[in-house]
Amino acid sequence: MLLAILLLGVTAIVLATVLGPLMKSTRAPVERAAFDRAIYRDQLKELDRDAARGVVGTDEAAAARLELQRRLLAAEKDDAPTSSGARLPVVAIVLSTILVTVAGGIYLRLGSPSLPDLPYADRAAERSKDVQAQAQLTQIRAMVAKLAEEMASKPDDLEGWLRLGRSYSVLNQPAEAQAAFAHAETLKPNDTAVMMAETEAMLAGHAPTDPIPDPVVTLLRRVIAIDPKVPAALWYLGLHAAQQGAFAEARNDWQKLQGVLPTDGDEQKMVAAALDAIKDR
Repeated sequence: MLLAILLLGVTAIVLATVLGPLMKSTRAPVERAAFDRAIYRDQLKELDRDAARGVVGTDEAAAARLELQRRLLAAEKDDAPTSSGARLPVVAIVLSTILVTVAGGIYLRLGSPSLPDLPYADRAAERSKDVQAQAQLTQIRAMVAKLAEEMASKPDDLEGWLRLGRSYSVLNQPAEAQAAFAHAETLKPNDTAVMMAETEAMLAGHAPTDPIPDPVVTLLRRVIAIDPKVPAALWYLGLHAAQQGAFAEARNDWQKLQGVLPTDGDEQKMVAAALDAIKDR
């Protein structure tokens, strides 16, 4: 019964939202269509600039461009104001009656209005799984805390510090992970695997469109100086160059990356798309 009441309330809200405009004047000023077209054209230009700089991914840019073009086309067809300024209460009433009748019929036919409520407090199996998951997470956190305490007395244990860094990464604690990997690097300087692990920890939670921080760029350049064929380092450095508008440098990094990636992999396609996005820059 409670579910039926909630559904009735939601239906009323939806009807008020959808049918409200029918109770008002439908006249729209001509200037609105022209304003919309100008906005969409500016957004298309801005999207092209972002895509060329590598700020927006190729697939995202293509999808956004199609949507903006669709809106622009719709705005171009909407130059004339609507001719009717009269209110349409009769239409609204008829539509609301139809919607309520159809929705109610479907619910009575396919739904279960007589089904008793089942609040979360009564869903024992679901609550048991949640409790178990939380208990496991608590246990893992305790194990990592114990490992951190152990490593404090073993500053020269390289494998232990790497294990601690990976554990913090799994727990989504990027600052602690970076600190652990940085310590591991002091034990094995110039090891590109350790340096890239530290890089990934520093970039955890970092959106693809966000600028790459300077400390990460410095670390990546150190990696490339040691081994110029580390794929992730070449990708990030190319992305950083594109974000800075240094497209020649970005092309150079990504073309090198193409040379070290499998020729038929998805990564190769991604790099090719990135190069295509900056080909005229």
